Amino acid sequence: MAGATVITVLGLVAACSEPAPKKEYAVPKALCGVPVNPGLLSPFLPAGNTVKVGESRPVPSRKMCRVDVDGTWAVMADLQWWEDDVDVSTVVTANPETEKSAQSTDDDFFYASTGAVKLVKGCKNPVHARHLLYTSIQVNDSDLGDTAAMKNLSAAFTDAVKRSRECS
Repeated sequence: MAGATVITVLGLVAACSEPAPKKEYAVPKALCGVPVNPGLLSPFLPAGNTVKVGESRPVPSRKMCRVDVDGTWAVMADLQWWEDDVDVSTVVTANPETEKSAQSTDDDFFYASTGAVKLVKGCKNPVHARHLLYTSIQVNDSDLGDTAAMKNLSAAFTDAVKRSRECS
């Protein structure tokens, strides 16, 4: 009887220890044409087989980048030019994942576990005179949210944008 109990227990343990789903794809190395450390982006991407990065510019003041995993959006990153007299709180409320977010001490950076908005300080572009550039990141799966990781990703992405062709 004791042997049967051990076999039953071992069978239950084996059934419960199926391997966790994995990322069978390479994590993107860029968002919106801007280099990003895959290690900073990876925590926000779900397990899956395929990844696709799409980019669009629906209006001249906005560049949208979307990362899909297995055909479902996982992360969106945007570059948004706003008139320089628009209050940063307006930018934040236009980005749903950051409405109830922490604010940095210098008032230009809002972040939560699944989203962030950050001003690209010192960014100038003659096409967008009298405008300020903000980056935003949104994550679809709240279970993958991580406030500290989002703060790091957003800061690194914004710094890379500042060094990109978007800022002259």
